[in-house]
Amino acid sequence: MSSPLAPTACYWFGRWLQAEELPAALQGLSAHIDATLPRPFPLQALVAACHSVSRQISDRTGCYPALLREALRTSTEADALAMLQAMAAILDQDALHEKLRSELGSHYPGTLQRRYPGRQFEAWAACGCVVHIAPSNVFTVAALGLVEGLLTGNVNVVKTSARDGHVAQLFAQALVQADVSGHLADYIAVLALPSSEQQALRQLMACADAVSAWGGEKAMAAVRSMVPGHARLIAWGHKVSFAYLAADSLDDDAALEGFARDVCRLDQQACSSPQTLMAETDEAGLHALAQRLAALLTRISPAIAAQQPDSAEQAEITSVVSVVRSEQALGLTRVIEDPAGGWRILLDTRPGLRPSPLFRSIWLKPVQRSQLAAQLRPMRAWLQTCGLAAGLASIAPLARLLLSAGVTRITRPGEMVDSYLGAPHDGMYALQQLARRVSVDGPELLREHGQIDALEAPERMPPPAAPILSKAGFQALEGVDPKAGVIVRSGGSSGKIAYAGYRWSDFDVQMATSGDGLVAAGLEPGRDCVMNLLPAGSLYGGFISFWGILERLKVRQLPMAMSPDYDFIAEQIIAHGANTLIGVPPHLLALFKAQGQRLRAWGGVQKIFYGGEALSGAQQRFLTQDCGVALVRSAAYGSNDAGPMGYQCAHGGGGVHHLYTRLQTLEIVELDSDTPVQGEAVGRLIFTPLVRGLPRIERYEIGDLGRWLPGPCACGRQEPRFELLGRLGDVFKAGPLMRYDSFVKLLGERFAYPGPVQLHLHAHQTHTELEIRLDNQWNSADDQAAIAHLLASYPPLQDCQSLGIALALRISVHEDSGFTRNPVSGKIIHICDHRVGA
Repeated sequence: MSSPLAPTACYWFGRWLQAEELPAALQGLSAHIDATLPRPFPLQALVAACHSVSRQISDRTGCYPALLREALRTSTEADALAMLQAMAAILDQDALHEKLRSELGSHYPGTLQRRYPGRQFEAWAACGCVVHIAPSNVFTVAALGLVEGLLTGNVNVVKTSARDGHVAQLFAQALVQADVSGHLADYIAVLALPSSEQQALRQLMACADAVSAWGGEKAMAAVRSMVPGHARLIAWGHKVSFAYLAADSLDDDAALEGFARDVCRLDQQACSSPQTLMAETDEAGLHALAQRLAALLTRISPAIAAQQPDSAEQAEITSVVSVVRSEQALGLTRVIEDPAGGWRILLDTRPGLRPSPLFRSIWLKPVQRSQLAAQLRPMRAWLQTCGLAAGLASIAPLARLLLSAGVTRITRPGEMVDSYLGAPHDGMYALQQLARRVSVDGPELLREHGQIDALEAPERMPPPAAPILSKAGFQALEGVDPKAGVIVRSGGSSGKIAYAGYRWSDFDVQMATSGDGLVAAGLEPGRDCVMNLLPAGSLYGGFISFWGILERLKVRQLPMAMSPDYDFIAEQIIAHGANTLIGVPPHLLALFKAQGQRLRAWGGVQKIFYGGEALSGAQQRFLTQDCGVALVRSAAYGSNDAGPMGYQCAHGGGGVHHLYTRLQTLEIVELDSDTPVQGEAVGRLIFTPLVRGLPRIERYEIGDLGRWLPGPCACGRQEPRFELLGRLGDVFKAGPLMRYDSFVKLLGERFAYPGPVQLHLHAHQTHTELEIRLDNQWNSADDQAAIAHLLASYPPLQDCQSLGIALALRISVHEDSGFTRNPVSGKIIHICDHRVGA
C-alpha cells in the first residue's frame, strides 16, 4: 500500500481521485447516496474489517508501514506510535461490540427489533450522508470518526485538509481491502479538500444529512454557515477541564501527585487535561499547596516525554506568564516555574476558572464551594472534565454540584486523560448523534417475528481459514476467558468435562437472539404463561439461559426447574394457569406419563418447547394425541460450548431449524472428508460462533449430522434452513452402515413407542448381536413383530440378510437404571458398542 504523491488526492468510494476529478465526482454524489442507503448495511463485515486493520497495526504488518509513514509527516514519532496503537485498541472487535452495546444498546442496532411483549419494532437507522469535518491536529479523529459513521450505517464523506497527510485516506483503503462483503467501499469517501474550495464544499454540504465537525469557535461558525437547514450539526468544539481539591483532601499527597501527572501527560493537549487546579483553601493554604505541587512537578515532569510548543504557542505562554508576573507586585499572583522551562504554576488568589496556555502550565486558584456554580456557569458550554479529589462526605454533593454546573465527566486524580470502553464524549454518545431512532408498527403477519430483518437475505460471513476443531480439540483449549461473566460446563460423548465461558455482553446478545427464535417457534409473549422445567445447577446453562430469554420477552414465568415431584408440578401448572412448558424430553415425557390424564382433563397445557435432545415422532404423537398438547417444538438448537445455533418456526418440525445467522456461520462437510457437501447430502455440521469471547472457537465440529434444506421457507424468513439427522456417533457399522435414528423412527411409526431407545452391539463367537433396549412402555408381546418389521423395512438390515452377514436382533426391556448414561450430562447414550476387545 503506498500513498499517492498529490497532497489533494481523495479516496472516493473505493478508488483514488485526483483534485481535478473531484468536481465531476461530486455531481454524482446524490445519486450514489440514493442508491446505497436502501441496501442492508454489512455490519458484521465492517467489524471484521476493523478487527483485521487493528491486528495489522498491532502486528506492524499490512497497512501499518504506510500509515506510520503518513503519520510521521505531521506528528512526532512518539505521538504517531501512540495514536496508531490507540487506533488498534479502538478498532478491536470486542471494543467495537462494547461501543455498539453501550451507545446503541445492541450489537446489531440497525435491526428492527420487536419491543416485547408488544407488537412494535424499533431500530437505530442511519442519518443518511454524514460529512465529517476533521481537525488537523490529531490524525486519528478522521479515521475513527469514519468508523463511527459506518457503525451507524451512514454514507460517509470525511473532509481533511491538504496539510494533514493521507492517514485517513490510507485507513479507508485498508478497511475496504479487508472487507469480505465487497460493499463497504460504497459508504466511504475521504477528501483532502482545502477550506478555500468553497464551490466543492457547497456541493458536498448540499448532500449532507448530518455534519460532524471538530474545531474552535471560529471554525465552527464557518461550518454552521454552510450546513443546510435540513441537516443535523454535531459540533465537537474545544473544551475546558479542571482539577478540584476539596477541603477534606488538601493533605492527600497521592491526589496531588495524580494532578501533577495529569498536567504533564499529553502536555495538556487533550480536552480532558486540567487547565486550572481549584483548591478549597485560603491564601496561605494556596501558597503552601503551590510549593507541594512544584516539588511534585520537579520530580514527575522529566519522567514524561514532552512535546515542544511551536513559536506561536511559546509566544502565548510567554505573554500569559508576563501578565501574571506584572500582577505579582499587587499580591494577587505568583509564578513558580521550572528553570529549564518544562512547567509552570500560575498561582492566582482570585477565584474562577481560566484557560491555560498549556504545555504544562497550570493555574492554581482558590474556590469557595458556595460560589462554585456561579463561577462555572459562564463556561458551561465549554466544560468537560473535572478531576475530583474529595472525602466520602463531600463526593455526593460535589458531584451533583459539578454536573449541574455543566461538567460532563468526573474522574480520579491522575486519570483525567484516560477513559473507559463505551464512555460518552462531551456529554453524549457519538453513535446516537449519527443515527435516528425509528419504529415500525407491523401487521398481524409479524406476530411470530422478533425482528423484521430476517425477512431479507442475511449477511453471510465466510468461514475462517482454520482447521476444523474437533470435540477433543475444544476440550483441550486452555483456560476460560478472563472476562467471562458466566461459566458453564459441557460433557462430551466421552464424558470428559469441558468449560465454556461467556462474557455478559455476548451472553446478552445470544439470549436476546434466542428469544426471537422462541417466538418464531410459537411462543406468544403477551399471552403465554411458561413453566421453566429445565435442569438447574451443576454448571449447566439450560435453566439460566431460558430464565434470561423469558425475562427479555417479558413473559410470565414459573421457575420450577427439573423436579422429580410430578404431582407437585401438575398442581402448580393448574394453580397458576401455565399453558406452556419448557424442558428436556425425558423429564417432560415422565411428567405426562405420570400426570398426563390429569393435565389433559384440565386442558390448559397447549405448548411444549423442548431442548437438550430430540423427541421422536412417536413421542411427539404421545404428547399431542394422548395428552392433548397442541404444539410441540424445539425451544432451540444449541449447546453449552457453542451457544445457540438454530431455531424452529411454524413450518418446521423434527430436526428442521433455521440458522441463527447473527450468531453462527455453518458449514456442512462430507462424512469422510473436510470438503463441503453437494446439494442436500448428509454431512458433519461445522459451526463458527460469531459472538464469543476467548478462547475463539472456529470451525467447531459439534458432533451432529445434518443437511441443507433448499428453497424458501413458508414463514418468510430467509435465514437458511438445515435438518438435524442425529449425532455423528449415531452412525455405526454392523456390516453396512446403520443409523440410530432409523430404529427410533421405525419403532415409533409402526408401534407408537414413545420411550427411550438404546442400541447395544455385542460380539459373539459366531455372530454380532444388536440389542435394542426399550423401557416398560414397550409391550414385550410385540418383540417378534418389531424385529420382523425392522428386517423388512430397513434397507441396511435387508442387505445383511441378502449378503449372509451374521447379525441377530434382540429386544430387551429395562427400568430407567438399565440405560447407560453420560456420566456428566446424564443423557442416554444412543449406541454402546461392546465389540472392541471382546
